[in-house]
Order: sequence, then structure tokens, then C-alpha cells
Amino acid sequence: MWTMLKDRRMTFLMIANILSSIGSGITMIGVPWLLVNRAGGSEIFGYATLASTIILFFLSPHIGVYIDRISRKKMLLGSEVIGGSVTLLFALWGLSTGHFETWQLIVIYFSGSLYYNVHFPTQFAFTQEIFSKEQYKTLNSILEVQNQSTSMIAGGLASLLIDHIDFAWILLADAMTYFLGFGLFLLIPYIKNRSVTATGAVSMWSNIREGFAYLKTRPLLVMFFLCALMPFLCVMVGNYLYPVYITSVLHGGANVLGTADMIFAIGAVVAGLTIPLLMQRLGSYYTTILSFVIFSLSIVFFYVFPIVSIFLLFKTLNGWGNAGSRVARNTILMEMVPNHLIGRVNSFFNTVGMGMRVLLIGVCTQIVSFQGARMAILLLGILLVVSFIGLIGSRPLFNVATQTKNEAVPQEI
Repeated sequence: MWTMLKDRRMTFLMIANILSSIGSGITMIGVPWLLVNRAGGSEIFGYATLASTIILFFLSPHIGVYIDRISRKKMLLGSEVIGGSVTLLFALWGLSTGHFETWQLIVIYFSGSLYYNVHFPTQFAFTQEIFSKEQYKTLNSILEVQNQSTSMIAGGLASLLIDHIDFAWILLADAMTYFLGFGLFLLIPYIKNRSVTATGAVSMWSNIREGFAYLKTRPLLVMFFLCALMPFLCVMVGNYLYPVYITSVLHGGANVLGTADMIFAIGAVVAGLTIPLLMQRLGSYYTTILSFVIFSLSIVFFYVFPIVSIFLLFKTLNGWGNAGSRVARNTILMEMVPNHLIGRVNSFFNTVGMGMRVLLIGVCTQIVSFQGARMAILLLGILLVVSFIGLIGSRPLFNVATQTKNEAVPQEI
């Protein structure tokens, strides 16, 4: 890990990510806070979130095609320029008028969501292209540590700044982080590999069909990644569910929610540091299984023992299991999927994940209304059991991968 951190490509990538992630993270916390504190703001924010998720659901396959069509570095630079320009525009508006209209906050929130859905899949394909297979485990672990650390910093800064500084100044600082990120991404050496980039002469729909055709012939691959995605989906649903669970079931306050988020992030950072060692010993598949089981156990304890101390204790395992499964899952995706298809394949799973997230939040909302938050957590536990069966059923996929790899060795020699 330390050797890789000395690589200047990794250094520039991490600093750029840290700057833009902290800036955009504070903004994405601040906008909902400003909205929900307005008359009818909670309902408006709910509809805005649903609408933006639906729009991104349809945009995601097209984003994947562009990631495979053009230079990944240009995509990263473009995301920084557009994100920074939109943020700067509204920052200047806020400084000149002294307030933000509701529609402007919604646009800022949507532009931030769009940035995440363009930047991170592009970064995923970009890093797969510029680093070697032997570096994937360490690469994904470092990025996981960085992501979780910046989330903690963004949350802490947001709690200190939002109520004390004009939001326009926060947006201005956010815009500057985008432009600094642009400069750092520009410094990363990159040569576009034309042999693995989709041609622009082919229609976009043909490119999308090519991605689906690849997945259609690999049902075990689809089943594995959709099942391995379940911890992440549970975390996304938990962003809505746990505040309700803490208030209505645990009878805790905001301090419990804040402490739980911090403990979750600590567990995730520990996962980023320990998962590479586990993948070296167990392999990526069994590391995914172990992380999945540990995450599932934390959900079981949340349901069986509705006690604040138990909830906080197992939040560590919740964070470790989610981050561990994500690092292992991303490593497997990089190792198995060709680079010229990675944008479309990754966007397919992101699209399906967004659809499942909307469905789960909708169902859990109804369950909470009629039966309480604890029953919604039980539903998540049941879905995790079903997904675990799917992970076990996809084991032959890795037997084939191992056999193919072993057969390829004599040819390389």
C-alpha cells in the first residue's frame, strides 16, 4: 500500500478526490438542511430526490457509453469543469442576492447528484485502465479509506459551518475545490488506449446493446454482482430508516445518530486497511462472502436487540462489512470485465441499483408507517439471506475464472 501511495498518479488522484469530495459533500449535506427547514421543504425535498433518482436512472446507461467512447481523463476533467461552473454560478447568485430560491437549491442538489453519477463511474474505469491488475486490491482499498475519511470530514465541517456561514460562501469554496481537482487530474499521466475504447462511429444504442449482450451471456456474473450489491442498498435505505429507528425504537436523540455515523465510518476505514490482507489470504470471492456475512449479522442484531449500546457496537461491523464487500466487489469487477466494456457494465449495475433503491425506500416507507421501523429492518435481513443464497449459487463463476487463468499461464510463458 505504501509503495502505491508514492505513485504520483495515486497522489494526484487522492488529493483531487479529497478536495472535491469534501467540498461537494458539505454542499450535499447543506442543501437538504436548507430545504427541510423551509415551509413544506421536507415534502419538496422528497419529491426532488425521487425525481432526480428517476432521471439518473435513465441517464446512467448513456453515461456508461460515453465513459467507454471517449477519453476517461477528458470525462473526469469535464465533470470537474461543469460541476465547478454550476456551483460557482449559484454561489455568485447567492452572494449578490443574499438568498436562494427553492428551485435553485433543487438544481444545486441535482447537479451534485449528476456529478457523483458521472465522476465516480468514470474514475472507476480510468483507474482500471491506468493501473495494473496486481494493483486493483490495494487501489480499491486506498480509495475506500479516502472516501470514508472525506465523508467523516465533510460531515464534521458541515455541522460546524452550515448554521454559522452564509451558504453562498460554502458554495464558492466548493466551486474552488472542483477547479483545484481539475488541475490535479490534468497532471495525471494518461494515454488513451484506443484498442479498448468504443468507437464513436457506432450508434449509442448499439454501444448499449453491446454491453447488454456481454451481460446476457454471463448470468452468473449478473447474479453475483446484484447480490453483492445488497449491503450497499441496505446502507442507502438505512439513511432514511435509521433516524426513524433511533427515534421510535431506541428512543435516542441526534447524538446517537451522529455517533452511529462516525462509528460506521471508522469501521469502513478499518475495512479499507484490512481487506487487502484478507483478499491475499482468502481470495476476492471468499472475502466478499465474509464481508457480506458480517454485514448481515449486524442487521440481525439491530432487529433482535433494539438497544442503543448494541446498535452502536454493531455499527462498526455494519461499516466494516459494507466497505469490505464493496472493495472486494469492485476488485472482482475490475479483474473480470474488459476495460472497453467497464463503463457500460458498471453503469448497468448502478442503474439497477438505483431502481432497487427507489423500490426499497418506497416499500420501507409503507412498512414504517403501518408496522414500524423494526419490521423494515427485518425485511432488509430477509433480502440479505436471499442475496447470500445467490452469492453461494454464483460460485461456479469463480471456478471458471480460475481455470481460465491457469490455462492462460503457459501461453504467457
